[in-house]
Amino acid sequence: MELEWEQGRQSSRTAAALAGAFLGAALGADCFLAANYLIGGIPALLCGAAIAFWAVKSGVLFAGRNSQAVALLALLPTLLWGIFVNHLSFALAAAPGDPAGIQQAFLSPLFFTGGTNYWFQLAGLSAAALGSWTTLFRDAKKEQEFLERASRPCKPPQEAPPADLEIYLPKHTWIRPWLLQRRIAQGLWLAVLFLLVWLPDLLGHELALFYALCGMGFSFLAIASLPGPSGQVLAARKVMYARKDGQLWLIAMQRIQDTILQVRFPKLAQIWDQLPQTQRTRFKASIASLLSKENNIAVKISRPSLEYQNKWRWVISNDVGRKAPIPKVYPKFSPVPGDTEPLKEAVPVWWRNPMMALVITALCLSAGFGLGLQEEEYQAALLPPEPPPVESVVPDPEDSTSVTNAIAPKVIGDYYLNGLILRTDDAFQASTTQLKDQENGLTYKISLQYGVGEEAAQISLERTQGENVRCLRPDSEEFLWGMGDNGVTYRYNLRTVQLPHEQTAHTGAALSERGTLIIIECVHDDDADEELARGTLLYMLENLQFTGPAITEENYQEQLRPAINMGFNYCGQAFFKAPEGMFEYDVFLDTFMPCGGKMTYYDDGISMMTKAHGLRVSAAIVPNEGTAMDVVEQAYQDLKAAGRQYDEQTLFQDAYNEEGNNACRLTVYYDGGRTRVTVLVAIEEREGCYLFKEMTCLPEEVDSEYQAVFKEMETTCGIEVSVMEDLGRHSQ
Repeated sequence: MELEWEQGRQSSRTAAALAGAFLGAALGADCFLAANYLIGGIPALLCGAAIAFWAVKSGVLFAGRNSQAVALLALLPTLLWGIFVNHLSFALAAAPGDPAGIQQAFLSPLFFTGGTNYWFQLAGLSAAALGSWTTLFRDAKKEQEFLERASRPCKPPQEAPPADLEIYLPKHTWIRPWLLQRRIAQGLWLAVLFLLVWLPDLLGHELALFYALCGMGFSFLAIASLPGPSGQVLAARKVMYARKDGQLWLIAMQRIQDTILQVRFPKLAQIWDQLPQTQRTRFKASIASLLSKENNIAVKISRPSLEYQNKWRWVISNDVGRKAPIPKVYPKFSPVPGDTEPLKEAVPVWWRNPMMALVITALCLSAGFGLGLQEEEYQAALLPPEPPPVESVVPDPEDSTSVTNAIAPKVIGDYYLNGLILRTDDAFQASTTQLKDQENGLTYKISLQYGVGEEAAQISLERTQGENVRCLRPDSEEFLWGMGDNGVTYRYNLRTVQLPHEQTAHTGAALSERGTLIIIECVHDDDADEELARGTLLYMLENLQFTGPAITEENYQEQLRPAINMGFNYCGQAFFKAPEGMFEYDVFLDTFMPCGGKMTYYDDGISMMTKAHGLRVSAAIVPNEGTAMDVVEQAYQDLKAAGRQYDEQTLFQDAYNEEGNNACRLTVYYDGGRTRVTVLVAIEEREGCYLFKEMTCLPEEVDSEYQAVFKEMETTCGIEVSVMEDLGRHSQ
């Protein structure tokens, strides 16, 4: 019985079993979080058993066999998901409804700060999971012992079965795709159901998610009413057919137990092809004996006739006109010889119902969530406004009159930065450093600083000098207070000055309580609409939402991860220190770097380097009073003077963007006998300071993700170097 596993498809079945165990354990972890949200305490710990149960059962389902090997594979996902979900539950409890706070709590060492409760819950969860897994492991051992017993030859029956007896058993390998399809659909539906129970702890919106949960319940009723052959196919696992003396019989196998092997007949039907001939003969003799006696287990179908058939079933009727569907999962079976052809191969799986179930679930979920959001807005309108979290931050009413009105766009769009959601016109053309209002010819430059205080915000606001200074409060440069949807407070102000050469500059600054500072600048000629620029910028400041953690000396080197919400799958924002003299204060800056490798910092954190998927990237701030092209040329000459051997006859190309003041140079150099293609990039960070990056292809480490990584780095730098992209086109 082990021969097929060991010689035929061992690697594929092992992978399938591991994948199934991982998904099943994830469903159990989801169940634990739901139970912890609803009832908490010791009852929720019992869901540790659900993690192990679904891990083993899903592994068995995906692998197509039940054995100790499959159960053993499920142990690792069970333990990993148990540890993960225990940690997540404490993070959810630390900052319910605040995603940024939950993220910060999750990344913190909760196993120390959580105290004895953390370890008590982990111990209880692990004990329940291991207890359940041990039981299932023993069951798998019994299953293997049964297979060994069933594969042994037995004594032939005293009475041989009639030669004209034909039995038709359902073929398990034909039914398995239907079973797999249904169980995956059921698992996904349950996963979403459990997710909606505990998601309020992560995102808030408790009422909206409750309505979505009700929508899921309604979707269950709609899905259960869907017609289709899958239910009949799965029911066929317990039904067989026999023909004797030209008479057709329907037999309920579930009601027959083998007296020697002590199992129900459906279990023997699943392994029919592996049974020795003596066992098959004994099985057929038992069926012949059953047909010779009057009972309610075997039902005679008198004079069957074909009513109709399709790809998945026959529908026949007997002599009294009673109709019965027969799914096409019985090899070589023909219910009405002459009118129907014997089955030779498995019929295709019916996919319409899973697709309809997905559509129904999505519609019900969306409708419920939408109604819940409307109800939340209605109830919020009935409540009096909440006071600010700290009484001292409330500005005096006499001084709070704004001299500018915020201008809301017709279509609002959210732009995601690292730790910040900026809300403005959806039509703006966005990059990582600026927003362009092409219709009105306005450009809003954006920069972020981290780990700073109010002094930094004030200095940044007043950096542009000119005449006719205007702020949000008349004759005052004090900051106003705001609060995002997630309850994170921040201070903001807007300053406008008249520059020489008939230009106007607007500077907006907002500082969150977590030390993140955003600076938005817009400079335009006097013929542009000043109030439009100022009102648009004010709308951005009034509708900010700070979501990221506080960046500190202790954690700034550990923040790099893919910026999925900004549209990047391979690159994320890394943090480093600004060099001394760049600002009047200490500050952390950010820039995009590839994710997946180890980030190494140099010079006390002001420069860094990493490599991933065959691309090596270094970054640092360099001072230079010239243009970005001057920075690239200076870096090139410095590297050359340091001993780098360039091939100046190959791929020596320059590109310079005067408007954005960024530049790049594509070169080739020799590194210990290896040829390296590299691009030097300079981007103006502020006047007299440039962000310099060097991106080098390492052909010996290039993989199939190289091109995607480099394209994302091109986007973040505002350059396009097709030669560097093409270096990874042959990677596998």
